[in-house]
Amino acid sequence: MPTTDRADLRSLRNAFVRPGPDDAVELRAFTHGLMPKRVPDMLQRFAEDWSQRGVDAWNAVPNHWQPDTPQPDDVGWWTLPMFLGDAFIAPLLGAPHGTCVMQPHVHWTMQCLLSAPEVIGRGSEVVLVDSAFPSVRHSVHRWQALNGLEPSVATRPESGHVAVERVIDRMGAHTAMVVLSHVGFTTGQRIPDRALRAVADAAHANDALFVIDGYHSACTFPIDVAALGADVYMGGLLKEGCGSSGNGFVYLREGLDLTPRLTGWFGNAEPFAFHDTPSPHPDVRRRFLGGTTAVASLYHAVEGVRLLLDAGLDTVHAHTQRLSQIVVDRAGEAPFSMRSPRHADERSALLVLEVPDAYQLCEYLKTRRIYTDSRKNRFIRMAPFVWNTAPEVHHALDVLTDAIESKAYRSFTPEPGGPVT
Repeated sequence: MPTTDRADLRSLRNAFVRPGPDDAVELRAFTHGLMPKRVPDMLQRFAEDWSQRGVDAWNAVPNHWQPDTPQPDDVGWWTLPMFLGDAFIAPLLGAPHGTCVMQPHVHWTMQCLLSAPEVIGRGSEVVLVDSAFPSVRHSVHRWQALNGLEPSVATRPESGHVAVERVIDRMGAHTAMVVLSHVGFTTGQRIPDRALRAVADAAHANDALFVIDGYHSACTFPIDVAALGADVYMGGLLKEGCGSSGNGFVYLREGLDLTPRLTGWFGNAEPFAFHDTPSPHPDVRRRFLGGTTAVASLYHAVEGVRLLLDAGLDTVHAHTQRLSQIVVDRAGEAPFSMRSPRHADERSALLVLEVPDAYQLCEYLKTRRIYTDSRKNRFIRMAPFVWNTAPEVHHALDVLTDAIESKAYRSFTPEPGGPVT
């Protein structure tokens, strides 16, 4: 990975559009990443391809995503999910060519997995943690009556952090699949690589698949899916990937043969033969495609990924760790407690602080141009990322600390708004 100096980091920060006044501190990368400045240009290229090529754009368009490389033969709307998977998602995950494909969202990927007979035939239980994101946990519950797979839920200790030994203890001869978040969305806990590998080894010893939900980890630090022992690694680019919605992805281990019943005609072996009965595509990742791909969102999907890969994920991680260490160092004397782990090897870009009346505080901070979010009226979440600086993080903590100590936010009445904070 390349090294990046302060000037390069400044250039990286300037590659994103920062809404609001110049002194605003945006700390919500974990909810929706900032827009890369190239996005409007990429959307214009979609409009031009559509207007100038029409139906033929499904067969071939210019390689807008890698303009400095020789034009491949397979860049068209029809093959765009695979092309972007190879060119951008595989490097993001340390994965080999031919194993990654774009998805509309993690929910779709999870539905495909739960509909695959190769999963159902492995056992009768799906092991997961009580903090699993609803796209995962709710899906298992909703499919139970159809596929017979029951959720086997590992509870967390009082700290709220995942204990992998509890996950391993839930496994047995009846385990079909184990699903675990690389980074927890309720705590920001990063499960260390060695712990994930231990879970993978235990799952494989029981002939179960190991699935990692990497939505909050992708684009924040280097990942090696083979070293983790992942059979499936799924995630999306909405957050730190700065690809907005409609841009999920999945990695499928080489040799993993799955035939989801939800496969659409884009995943059929001979889609334009229009046979009466379906047959699975020989490329397993294509079987995770559904109906006609929504290509507009794919045009701008990887602009954030491009920036982060160019900077080096090790550099991105080192920068976010330096910024999060500021919060850790100040938490000891601050009027809030950290729900996130303090140790660097278990700390992600997402930090969760426990404070009273968190929603009211979050809305008050917006009036001071400090942008965080709140959960359950108990937690403030923040994620210092590549567009943030150390002075900004100190300033945000100063404002937050003053608001809590002075109780200024307790008398603040937020304006009515939507559910997204």
